[in-house]
This record gives sequence, C-alpha cells and structure tokens, in this order.
Amino acid sequence: MIKIACIQPEVLNTIKSCYSEIERLLKLLIEEQNNCDLICFPERCFPLYKDMNSNFQQERGEIYNFLKNLSIDYNIAIVSGAIWEKRKNSKMPKITSYYFNDFGDEIGRQDKIHLYSYERELFESSNEINIFPLKNYHFAILICFDMAFFETPRIAVNNGANLLISPTQIRLEGMENWNIYLKARALENRIPIIGCNTFGEIFNRKFIGESKIISFIKDFISPSKLKIIEGPSYSSGFISDEIDLDFPNKLRRIRFNEIVKTDQIKITKVEIQKRQ
Repeated sequence: MIKIACIQPEVLNTIKSCYSEIERLLKLLIEEQNNCDLICFPERCFPLYKDMNSNFQQERGEIYNFLKNLSIDYNIAIVSGAIWEKRKNSKMPKITSYYFNDFGDEIGRQDKIHLYSYERELFESSNEINIFPLKNYHFAILICFDMAFFETPRIAVNNGANLLISPTQIRLEGMENWNIYLKARALENRIPIIGCNTFGEIFNRKFIGESKIISFIKDFISPSKLKIIEGPSYSSGFISDEIDLDFPNKLRRIRFNEIVKTDQIKITKVEIQKRQ
C-alpha cells in the first residue's frame, strides 16, 4: 500500500503569494493525513505573465528550490508539477516535472513529450519517459497532454510503471474530455492514475481543479471497477488515498494476456463492387 496526495492550490497573482498558499495547504494536509508517501502538485501552481520571458526559470532555479526545501522541511516526497525551465544545452525551454524524495534529494525529472497548442512555439519536447522508484514500486510522470495519447501511458506501463502521475492544467472547457482520458487510460492499462489539476483563473481562462486519484476496487476483476476520489471544484484544497498497487498488477497481467497482437490481425479493406 502507498499513500498518495494531491495538493490543489489556487494560482494567485504573485509567486510569493503562491508559495504561501502551497505551504498553507501542505501544513493542513500533514496535520490531517500524516505519513503520505508522495505528494503531487498540478502542472501550473504559479501565475502566468503576459511577458513570456518572465515565466521562464533558470535550470533548478527559484521555484525548484522552493519545492525542494518543502520536501526537506516537511520530510516528504514531492512531484513538483511543471516548471518552465531554460537550460544551457537546449535550444528552447523545457516543461519539466521534478521528483524529490523525502530527504529533498532530486531523484530525477520528466520533460513534457506532447506539447499543446501554443507550447509548440515556445518549448522543446522530450522523447524520453523516465520510470521512477517509490518504495517497492515504480511510477511515471506524464504531464497533461501526454495522457491524451494512449501510446505514452502504454510505453510507461510496458516498462515497469505501477502508477501514473499526471500534473495537469485543464481548463473548464476541457474537463469532460480529461475525465474520459483518465478513466480510459486507467482501464486500458489496469493502472492507478493521479491527475492533479490547476485551480484559478489565468488570462480569463477558468481552471476548476477537480483533481483525481483513480484506483481499483479490490476483488472486482471482470469487469474491473474504478475507485475515484475527486478534489474540490472551484476551490483550493487537497485529496489523499491509500492505494493497493499489487491488485492492479494482477488485473494488468490478466488484461494484457487477453490482447491480440496487432501483427496477428489481418486487415481487409472491403470495396463496393460495381454492378455489371
């Protein structure tokens, strides 16, 4: 069993006020739900300025160090959400999510693979998925739009991920699709998913939160049955749950044994025969 939490802070007008809001919620979470194994943040926890250059951090810059120090001060493992980062060896900035263990050590980072809309003009995409250790298990971080494509979760699962963590920034209009994606990816891979979503208003776009912790109800094998814990709507807050990762591992073995390999499926394109 692992205990996972999502913190869903409001995106406020200044970075300092966002720091205060994040730490306030973290303290409340620890008071109510002690001994979490991992805490996740949304893709965006900080304000977005019209001057795009003001939104980029230096590699392992201020926001990185704030979250790293939270991990040290509160002795808790953290998935950072997403940071817009300039790097010396990259032509363009990266959107990246860091993983700190409960001593504040950086275990690794995951760069966003699928860039959404305007992001393609500003950022460099990744072509790598990292699989991170957590107790006796492993997880992958798939940032927002990476969850919209079935290939990326499947690659992570096929390479040993027992859990998928997705920091997201889904606005109100995209919530219906996002809910479908998360459930579909969980069911088709028989894997728990943590979707931590932004709350606040950015450039007149509403982000309503409703973060998700999706797992499986034990002993429901065929059909499998999802357990969904949902974060607050139109509000800051947090959610947590204890997840049994051994049961979905069993479900996954059953489901993947049922897959008919694509190279074994013959495709016949049927044409309409013209009348003589």
